[in-house]
Amino acid sequence: MTQTAINILTQYYNLDHILDAKELLGGYCNQSYVVTAEQMDRQVKYLVRRYNPRTEEKELKFEHAFINHLKKNGFTKVAGVISQKSGNTYVIENLTSGSRKISVFWAVFEYLAGQDRYTWTDTHIASDDMISAASVLAQLHAAGQNFRKPPGADRVQPKIMDLLPTFRKIYSEYFRKAGQTRFDQCFRKHRDSILSAVDRALIPGSDLKRLPQLPVHCDYHQGNLKYQNSSVVGIFDFDWSKIDLRIFDLGLALVYFCAVWEGQPAGSLDLDKYKLFLQTYNAACSPEAGPEPLTKLEKRYLPWLLAAANLFVMHWTIVDFYSLENPDDNAYMKFLNHGLRLMNWIEAQKDHIGRIIDQPGN
Repeated sequence: MTQTAINILTQYYNLDHILDAKELLGGYCNQSYVVTAEQMDRQVKYLVRRYNPRTEEKELKFEHAFINHLKKNGFTKVAGVISQKSGNTYVIENLTSGSRKISVFWAVFEYLAGQDRYTWTDTHIASDDMISAASVLAQLHAAGQNFRKPPGADRVQPKIMDLLPTFRKIYSEYFRKAGQTRFDQCFRKHRDSILSAVDRALIPGSDLKRLPQLPVHCDYHQGNLKYQNSSVVGIFDFDWSKIDLRIFDLGLALVYFCAVWEGQPAGSLDLDKYKLFLQTYNAACSPEAGPEPLTKLEKRYLPWLLAAANLFVMHWTIVDFYSLENPDDNAYMKFLNHGLRLMNWIEAQKDHIGRIIDQPGN
C-alpha cells in the first residue's frame, strides 16, 4: 500500500522525486503515510491519506472545504490540503471487491510539525498541555464561524441528537448477529441499559433549537494534536467534522481529555482536569468576536452532552467491532468496558457536574 501512496503522488501531483515513504501506524479509521519528496533542492514532507472505504465523496468535500475555511480565517494549526494537477483536492481509486466495485479516496496534506505525545486513551496529560488544548479548541470554534457548506458537501452521519435515536435499530441487528466472544456477551448484557441512557440524553426539541451550532471537529482528543513545548501547534483528522452543537464538541473533548482509564477511579472523569479544561475554554471564548462563553442553556445541558459524547464514542466501538472481519476482542472489550463504566458514572454524577459548571470562573 505504501507503493500505491507513492504512485498517487507521482501520477496526480507535481511530486516526482520521492525520497522516502512510510506508513503511520495506530489509526483506526484511515491509513496514513509520511512521504518525503525533494523540491527545489530541499526536502519536504507530506501526509498522504487513504480514506476508509466507507467514506463518501461528499464527506471529503465538506472536510476539505472546512479546512480551507479555517486557513483562510488565519487558523494556522491545521494541515492544508494539497491540490492535485487537475485542481481537485482528492484522488479516486476505483477497485473491485469480488463482484462489487468500490471507490477509495486519497488526499495529500501538508505535514504538521510538532510532537505526537499522546494517544486517545492516554489521559496522563500535563496541565500546560491540556490548557493549551482547551484554548485551541475555542480558537478552532472561532475560526470555523460563518462556514458555509459548498454544494454537494456534507457529513453523512447525522447531528448527535438525530444520531442517538438510530442506535436502537442498529443495536437490534448487532444483537441478532452477536457471537460468543466476550465482547458479544457484554454487548448483549448491556444493550438495553445503553439504549436507556440514550433516551435520557435526548434534549427536548424546544431547547435544542436554542443551542448554538457551528462547525465541530467531532474527534478532538489528545491523540489528534501535535505539541511543541507546552503549546498545541497542530490539529489533524478532520474527517469526522460536521455542523453540530458547540457543546457536543466540548463534551467530546472533556470525555477524551478527562476520562480515567486505570486504577480505582477508572471509568470516571477527573474533575480537577474537567474544571481546568472548562474554565480555560470559556475564558478563551470572546463575546465580541465569538463564539461567546457558554450560555446559561448550554451550561444546563452540558452534563447531557457529556453523556451523549460518551455514548457516541461507545457507539464507534460497537459499530467498528461488528464491521471488522477479525476484531481484536481484548482491545474492543477494553473500550466497551470503559464506556459502560463512564456511562454509569456520568448518570450518577449529573447533578454534581452541573453544579461545577455554575461555579465562579466557569
